[in-house]
This record gives sequence, structure tokens and C-alpha cells, in this order.
Amino acid sequence: MSEADLGGRWHGFYSYGGHAHACPFEAELRDHNGELVGVTFEIAAFGPSPGSTLTAQLEGRRNGNAVDFAKTYDEVALAAYSIHYAGTLTEGGNEIEGTWTIPGEHKGTFLMVREGAAEAEEERRAAETVRR
Repeated sequence: MSEADLGGRWHGFYSYGGHAHACPFEAELRDHNGELVGVTFEIAAFGPSPGSTLTAQLEGRRNGNAVDFAKTYDEVALAAYSIHYAGTLTEGGNEIEGTWTIPGEHKGTFLMVREGAAEAEEERRAAETVRR
């Protein structure tokens, strides 16, 4: 797989291991030759201000189809630790799926989909159908 630029807006969710509830989030990523930086936005389901918007900073890297980054919340009560994400980028470069961990605390899974990915896939399939 070629090195995809992961810059842009992503929509996703993360789930705690063994729980059916998924926590949605949005991420804005910038990709500088494989070095990733960005920010996430999500609605707090717990913590000091349930229902408020939480922001977090992302820093990590992409190497081939492997994507790793750390998420650190801006909220003071949550900023004492980072959450480590490790995922795999799909062939089309529009989905990242993997696991997250707070060492010694919690773990779960996550999925991120690039904004516009579904529309791009539909256009590709339509063009393929027209060529037949």
C-alpha cells in the first residue's frame, strides 16, 4: 500500500472492552510525511462535566498501514494521562481500526472513517460500472 496522507476530518467511535456502548468523536488530522498531529472533539459521557464538549490533542505517526497515536485531553481533570491508540489503515486509506489503552486502567476498540469516504467509494463504484 502506498503512503496515504491522513490529513483531514475523520468521524469515529471508541468502545470500552466488553461494553456495547460506543462513544462517538470527530478528529481533525494533519499528516506531515507520516508524523501525525491533530485534535479530537467528543461529548463527555462522564467525568466532571457530562454533556460538555471535550477536546484532546493527538500526536503520533503512520508507517505503511500502521497508525499509532497518543490522545491527551485538554480538560485538566483528564490531562494527567494519555490514551494510546494503535490501528491499521485500510487499503483505500479511508478507515483506521484498532485498539486503545490507558496503561493499567482500561482498554477497548476504535474505528475512524475519513469524512467523504463513503461518497468517494460510491463514485468509484459508479465509474467502474459505467466503464463495463
